[in-house]
Amino acid sequence: MNRNAYLLTVDPLSKRAIFSKNILEQIGFNVILVTALTNSNKVLSNKLSMLHIYEIISKKNDSWSYVFEDDINLLEKISIDEIIQYENISEMFFYLGCCRYLDSINNSNYVINNYPVYTVQYGVRGLHSIGISKQCATQLIEFSKIYENEEYMDVILEHFCNKCPANVVRYDLESYIEGHRGIVFQDRHKFPTSIF
Repeated sequence: MNRNAYLLTVDPLSKRAIFSKNILEQIGFNVILVTALTNSNKVLSNKLSMLHIYEIISKKNDSWSYVFEDDINLLEKISIDEIIQYENISEMFFYLGCCRYLDSINNSNYVINNYPVYTVQYGVRGLHSIGISKQCATQLIEFSKIYENEEYMDVILEHFCNKCPANVVRYDLESYIEGHRGIVFQDRHKFPTSIF
């Protein structure tokens, strides 16, 4: 099965972009590199760039797409077929990796490849790896207008998650950064943060 992965980067030729692109292609994604929109405020650049990607997704015919930042790595191998199973149990979007700052999770009662699927609703941040439906992309663009003064897009996504809880791919996995859960994590050792 074919799924598009939009990979946000400042420089498509950078080591981090190439590394992240290779990981996504090994999983089985069709990777589309998206150069970040420039802004003197790097946080705002990230928000505007993400909204730009959601706009692209909202106009495509694909029922599901994926969005990643270029500082990702995997905690274990995973295939596109396993990831697609999360689409079947998710309404709007789901995290392939997230940053948890509150301990509020729910067991969804689903099991994929022998791993229980957990759902988050509160105390969750991160934009580095999500699966997003066409419907969600459209709604998220409109929803973001309520929080137009909020510069951080992951905070806006958190508010959206409050009303539309999201599953997490392999919540049982945690990176070397406490609270960073899921199959995909931001590899801060390999790639220092560079909010676009």
